[in-house]
Amino acid sequence: MRILVANKFWYRRAGLERVMFDEIAWLAAEGHEIAHFSTRHPENDASPWENYFVPYFELGIQTQISRREQAIAAQRLFWNQEAEASFSRLLRDFRPDVVHVHGIHRQLSPSILAAAQRAHVPVVQTLHDYHPICPADDLLFAGSRACDPPRCTRFNVSPCARFRCVQHSASKSSLAAAELLWRRWVLHYERLVDAFISPSRYLADVVTSHGVNKPIHLLPNAIPDPGTALVGNTASDEFVYAGRLSREKGLPTLLRAVELAGVRLAVAGDGPLRASLEAAAPSTVRFLGRLDGDDVNRLLATSRAAVVPSEWAENAPMAVLEPMVLGRPVIATRMGGIPEQVRDGVDGVIIPHGNPVELAAALRVLAEDPALADRLGRSARERAITRFDPGVHTRDLVDIYRGVVAQRNRNVRRA
Repeated sequence: MRILVANKFWYRRAGLERVMFDEIAWLAAEGHEIAHFSTRHPENDASPWENYFVPYFELGIQTQISRREQAIAAQRLFWNQEAEASFSRLLRDFRPDVVHVHGIHRQLSPSILAAAQRAHVPVVQTLHDYHPICPADDLLFAGSRACDPPRCTRFNVSPCARFRCVQHSASKSSLAAAELLWRRWVLHYERLVDAFISPSRYLADVVTSHGVNKPIHLLPNAIPDPGTALVGNTASDEFVYAGRLSREKGLPTLLRAVELAGVRLAVAGDGPLRASLEAAAPSTVRFLGRLDGDDVNRLLATSRAAVVPSEWAENAPMAVLEPMVLGRPVIATRMGGIPEQVRDGVDGVIIPHGNPVELAAALRVLAEDPALADRLGRSARERAITRFDPGVHTRDLVDIYRGVVAQRNRNVRRA
């Protein structure tokens, strides 16, 4: 098949891009032809399709941004005419069978979906976050704690503006809320997408219950097997957190739990909380900064266990699957789609979020019983290489593509 993949970033920014680049590699290995569409971000990986990419504007983030650029960035929240024109040109030149979009909001905009519709090319979108129902994307109330149940509804998104859920800014929150209302009630966004994909049943259920009336295919994220070189190494007594250092990830709770449990912790990653976390951390915690993938794997492979203390409704974090495929158990919170990945007492330990006492107890159990940690780790690896196998993922993804192509062809014949 000929598949056109679109995302607003073309570098490994977060888990979304990790999933996207993995899928592209697996599809290409099976002989499918892939074209790319994105913005011209300065950190982008090289792409043979980058001449089609459009300028990048980050609304309200850049330290030096002119009023003109602010106006352009705000307008592109709603409709990016340059992206629409360039994407239309790519559609004509590449002639894809299907378009697969990931994160396109606030940069590429729904304009590219309209271009695909005019070209009679079906569109599949993977939902990596809660953007269809949440102006802030992440179901974080006031940008800091889980919004459960969601305060914004299909008819009322004013809580986002009132409680400044987007970067604690009234103006940015109001703009994001307006964009969601426009996309939902003026644009009728769902009519531009033939099928959605969700990596977790949790996310699919939440967005469906809040007004998304479109087929949502459950397709769990996959993790490649690194082989046995790293698996089975002697584990240390150190626990590992690998990910972004931001409040919703539960790092303050984790540091308090580490202090209560008296265990060692390695923190791999960077983010806005790094300085404050380092200042408050007990002496048993070491901060390693951002590491490349191989270094993270080596760190995880020799850990007692990985810790994912998230305090927001994670969709299907790769931070859970990465230690599992390396044969290490995971201590994680009962948030979002995480319980669909880790079975409590089988592959790891599931605990309530935001509770340092419960987390400390889980840390102590595995610290004092390395045999239990190894047993859970073996089960975690077996689950990762079967339930989250790239071959199964790719086969099911192609089946989704073929399904929307067949449906679009039937609709064209009827017309």
